Amino acid sequence: MLFATIGQWKVFAAMCLAGVLVGVWFSLLRLLRRLLSAGFWLTLLADLAFGAGAAAILALGLTLSCYGQVRLYSFLAAGLGAGIWLAGPHALGQRIFRRILPKFRQAARAIAHYRLFKVIFK
Repeated sequence: MLFATIGQWKVFAAMCLAGVLVGVWFSLLRLLRRLLSAGFWLTLLADLAFGAGAAAILALGLTLSCYGQVRLYSFLAAGLGAGIWLAGPHALGQRIFRRILPKFRQAARAIAHYRLFKVIFK
């Protein structure tokens, strides 16, 4: 029994890191959607990219930390890591982003008159 539980802190720490990475991935895609004022198709593409990216990050975390064995505490650790990211650095980043958003929007308006951008981001 001791053999099965002796290294579990490493699995928990690795899956917490994987959860933080999923949170970072979420933040990046959320930033992209807000920055581009995404329409239906771009939003759908971003949601699919998030799902695929989150699954890949969690699968890699499971594979590297506990040889792919699926256990409840691994997913609880990933959820904790994502929660830590969203409660801490993500909230701080949102405040910073709100201050620099007008500059990004001004740059986006400068290139928005091109037809390609009008078709893609309508």
